[in-house]
Amino acid sequence: MIVLHCYDTLPEVGRGYVCVVAPRMLRHVTTESTVTALRAVGLAPRDINAAGFYDILASLSIPRTELKTGADYSRR
Repeated sequence: MIVLHCYDTLPEVGRGYVCVVAPRMLRHVTTESTVTALRAVGLAPRDINAAGFYDILASLSIPRTELKTGADYSRR
């Protein structure tokens, strides 16, 4: 599991998108308290640009269509 912070603007969701990703899983992190809790357990967000963000989604088999505000995608 990786926490990503995309500092670029993404056409689907805008700028500053933070999410948790894993193979075939995407969950949008919507509150600062959740980010703080993730940091407390050792999962600090990794800053990444838009191109890298899309590459990671593709490598984890997450469809780009699932990238949206409030995303909660999981496919097993």
